[in-house]
Amino acid sequence: MIHLQGVRVQFGARFVLDRVDLQIGDRERLAVVGRNGEGKSTLLKVAAGAHESDEGDVVTSRGQDVGMLRQENVVPAGRTLWQEAFAALQPVKAMEGRANEKLALAASLPASDPLHSEALHDAEELLERFRQRGGYEVEATCGRVLSGLGFAQEDWAKNTEDFSGGWQVRIALARLLLERPDILLLDEPTNHLDLETRTWLLHELKGWPGGVVIISHDRDFLDRLVTRTIEVAGGQLQEYRGGYSQFLRQREERLELLRKAAEERDAERQRIQQFINRFRAKASKAAQVQARVKALEKLPPIVVPQLAKPPRMAFNDAPPSADPMLDVRGLDKSYGDKVVLEDVQATVWAGRRVLLVGPNGAGKSTMLRLLASREPATAGVVRPGAGVRTAWFAQDQARELDPDQTVLGTIMKADTLRTETQCRTFLGSFLFSGDDVHKPVGVLSGGEKSRVALALVLLQRANLLLLDEPTNHLDIETKEVLAEALRVYPGAVVFVSHDRAFANALADTVWEVGNRTLVEHHGNLDDFLWGRAMELGLATRRAPGEPAPDAWLLGGLPTLDAKTRAENRARAEADDEPAVDAPEEPAPSKANWQERKQAKREADQRRRRLAALEARIEELEGRERALNEELQSPAVADDWDRLATLTKDWEGVNRRLESAMEEWEALGEA
Repeated sequence: MIHLQGVRVQFGARFVLDRVDLQIGDRERLAVVGRNGEGKSTLLKVAAGAHESDEGDVVTSRGQDVGMLRQENVVPAGRTLWQEAFAALQPVKAMEGRANEKLALAASLPASDPLHSEALHDAEELLERFRQRGGYEVEATCGRVLSGLGFAQEDWAKNTEDFSGGWQVRIALARLLLERPDILLLDEPTNHLDLETRTWLLHELKGWPGGVVIISHDRDFLDRLVTRTIEVAGGQLQEYRGGYSQFLRQREERLELLRKAAEERDAERQRIQQFINRFRAKASKAAQVQARVKALEKLPPIVVPQLAKPPRMAFNDAPPSADPMLDVRGLDKSYGDKVVLEDVQATVWAGRRVLLVGPNGAGKSTMLRLLASREPATAGVVRPGAGVRTAWFAQDQARELDPDQTVLGTIMKADTLRTETQCRTFLGSFLFSGDDVHKPVGVLSGGEKSRVALALVLLQRANLLLLDEPTNHLDIETKEVLAEALRVYPGAVVFVSHDRAFANALADTVWEVGNRTLVEHHGNLDDFLWGRAMELGLATRRAPGEPAPDAWLLGGLPTLDAKTRAENRARAEADDEPAVDAPEEPAPSKANWQERKQAKREADQRRRRLAALEARIEELEGRERALNEELQSPAVADDWDRLATLTKDWEGVNRRLESAMEEWEALGEA
């Protein structure tokens, strides 16, 4: 348990956290959300004891370990990957060493010596703790975590400093998971993770025996993991139940209640003011007027928080081009003896949104670089259509920026047709405003540099965008704005992204890269995952609105031959649809009669349940109306405790009503 009490943190003249309280439970699954710069990371650092608060206390349960993942300066140099990860298990291995010392001591003493039995007892306790902490499987555990986080076995002997920044964060995450602290505080653990690794981490955290607090810009990840969401805004914390999608809905409901209460309060103030104005000059009404004046002073306005409008991204006009835009024929790519792609055939059509998927090392980024002519093919050709202009964004694109140039200067240099005001407006959509636009690029954080690099790509007058992980370091709101901008973009987009919400919002075609080849699928990422699950025989039908299954991804994206794919998909479709021109049914047997009788009994039970649900829904709707009326009553407008209680009651009734309606609809369909 971690308990923050009255915590205050001040940066300059601004209170990032202003006397906030927060309790983090031992089995918590908690998300911390908020716009960039609001203090999310500061909150985690204070909770971990890595940042001193200016006021307040942070209380941690006795003997409880708290581990935190940061995004910078995370891995020391001078060790191999295996040594760095396995060091986290040394305390467990040390238990075995101490137990062996105790056993050696006991062996050196006569059985009659009291120290003999004491040493044996201590050794037994140490070995039991060693067993409980998985001491007999430490090597296997270390290998499992490293493999789960995407490290190939040949990488284990590499030095940590030889890995890129994103992979170094994975190393730090691996060590943290192996240390197994009681509470995990994770700052952006999903950055740079591919689909399979992200899925592995999601399931690892779902089964974590302690608490998990996470900052993440991956909406789907949060929705699948957390049960409570804390929004950091204006130095204050606001609590919501459920994941990110539920947080958005509940926040809007809360703001709507506040708006209604504010309207009622304003109407009450206006009514009192009218009385004062009307009878101010009448001596006979002096006492009543004075009472109204005092009442008005005790009736402060209700302030409704104003949500910042999400930025809008606008592209330069895309010139027309021939269709198809790119034609790929007989494409091969090898690095020495390693063949990555072989005889690839593909076409990029105008207006398409193509998502590349596949395991690490399968060749997704390689395919993008080949399409962008950033490296030569071993064989084959990528033939662009007439008038095609390509813009390219790589994960390390920020390295090409001039560190001495300001953010605004970088944009103005890239697009000389825009005025300074237009460039500042454009930068605002990438979260650069005020004096931020005058910062030299060299002093920006990694995420800020990535946003500048992405802005430069989107400034180009291109009709084909090739984007490798464009959403890294963008918050959820900005990702949604980018997805919307790319949806209406008149050109074509080919991209790699492991953000499921972004990929589902944008893609209409999936290119599956793996086993040296490329297979095209229609639809978005969820459509692809459902299709693969059916091809693997792991699913037979897809319920409306049901998220795509992902547990099967824990073993990576398996490869099936075309025949097995077709057979499994045909079987799934046959299971999901009634047969056409089916032979006549045989005469009903006793078993069939019993089945029909059981089906009738179940149908009757559903009808009775429907009737009960309808009565329940009517009752809940009545309670909801009554609570709404009381919430809008002037009598409780200034009673915050009563408002909070009523709001909580209304949310509970609304939640039960939604659940009853969902069950009613499901039974109605049945």
